[in-house]
Amino acid sequence: MQPSMRRSRVRYAALATVIWAGLALATIALAQDSPRTSCPGGQMVTLESKNCPATIHRPAATVQRACCTKFTTKNPEPEGKTRCKSFPPCPRNSPS
Repeated sequence: MQPSMRRSRVRYAALATVIWAGLALATIALAQDSPRTSCPGGQMVTLESKNCPATIHRPAATVQRACCTKFTTKNPEPEGKTRCKSFPPCPRNSPS
């Protein structure tokens, strides 16, 4: 086999590996909870929703944020401190 043919096959194999790894990592990243809809361990999560109005480029959308309620030994009741994260911005274009 000619050296140039071997080099091109190695390049194609390397390119295929890089593309495959990128797709695998993207799938893993999309499967994880958004930081705006999750709370650290030991906290109760309450999700709040906000409707984004429809625009020319996309239909109406809904975004969510997490409100985290922290329970301590001093305050084990559901009236513990609650902190809500900010809403993510409304998407500019259709997500599809």
